[in-house]
Amino acid sequence: MYFADLLGTFAFCVTGIMGGIHHRIDVVGAFFLALATAMGGGIIRDMVLGVKSSTFNDPYHLATVFIGVIFTYLFINKITNRYQLFIYLDALGLAVFTIIGVEKAILLEVHFLGAILAGTLTATGGGIIRDALVGEIPFIFHREIYAASSLLGGTFFYFAYEFSSLPSFLNIVLPSILIFGVRLWGYENNIQMPRFRR
Repeated sequence: MYFADLLGTFAFCVTGIMGGIHHRIDVVGAFFLALATAMGGGIIRDMVLGVKSSTFNDPYHLATVFIGVIFTYLFINKITNRYQLFIYLDALGLAVFTIIGVEKAILLEVHFLGAILAGTLTATGGGIIRDALVGEIPFIFHREIYAASSLLGGTFFYFAYEFSSLPSFLNIVLPSILIFGVRLWGYENNIQMPRFRR
């Protein structure tokens, strides 16, 4: 899970920068977009849950952000041409951060709905911050079934964690596969959630 967490952090760094690159951001701006996308959700979750955030106490996560920014700067053309790969990494990050958020809420004895929302907030909060910083409508509010896949997988994980007799490894892997699969299915088929009409 820790390695997957770092991989998801790296992927969110890259997608965070890619989400704002058409605004002609500089390197410093790219760093803050990467940081907000990769860590913003976890910071907000910890604030809402009223616990001390561990985000800045882990040097490996901050190092991953630096590496992600440098990597994107050096290989921006190749990344743009192979962006499909980072959609897969983004889906992995979405799955990992959802599970981490729900589990942390469960350990803090948060009720069912609060735990599910904590997981989704962890996974999507950074993207919301990124889009707000560049002056765009947050991605999760109008495209594909991004947050919905997190809610679905988070619910699955909650019940697996609380009631399943399966090994803990499977309780993590199965919901992660669900989130990963639904996210990619929505992306590849351009599936949208129902929208409000005027």
